[in-house]
Amino acid sequence: MIFADLYNYAESLPKPPVGFEFLRKTVVAHHPTIGRVDVYAVEYPAPNNQAHFRHGDRDRTSPYDDDFEVAEIIYCHALEADIRERRYALTKELMHIFDGPEARVDTKEKFSTLLREIQNRPLPEDASAMFLSELDTRWMAALILCPKRFRDQYLDAYRNKELAIYDIAEIFEIPEWVVPFVMDDYYDRAYQKLITAPKS
Repeated sequence: MIFADLYNYAESLPKPPVGFEFLRKTVVAHHPTIGRVDVYAVEYPAPNNQAHFRHGDRDRTSPYDDDFEVAEIIYCHALEADIRERRYALTKELMHIFDGPEARVDTKEKFSTLLREIQNRPLPEDASAMFLSELDTRWMAALILCPKRFRDQYLDAYRNKELAIYDIAEIFEIPEWVVPFVMDDYYDRAYQKLITAPKS
């Protein structure tokens, strides 16, 4: 399974919103190496509204089955207060299942490198695959929560100011800050890169 495959499942739904549980179950059913996606809330002393993805241990459902990889998404408990922020954050982290080996944040050193890059916003030529993956997953979450078939139905009304940011956020159950880039012309460029010309 590649991202475009998961996107096609989302776009085949009868209408928005695309639920995180639907995406999680679809990944488990169709991704060749992921057999489970565990999601945990963690209570931080200073809430940060962040979520993180990691590959956990390998597991199996019985002694006779092949083992599979367990994906884990850990999120700040404060996200429980805003279901839209939580859906977007969890979906963005789920998109890391499509990371190649070079983009995986699987050591303490790589995690430190990524945090430094997030702080410094390096130039594209200096960015690691891990940092570039953070940018990609932002768009992957936006695309899959707002599939083109549904998003395009509202485009003219949004541009004509018949629908406001709040209205689009309500339809797709996404945070309001996501709406401007979902409804921007750049959406089509991201769609072309991530869906119609995907990396295998």
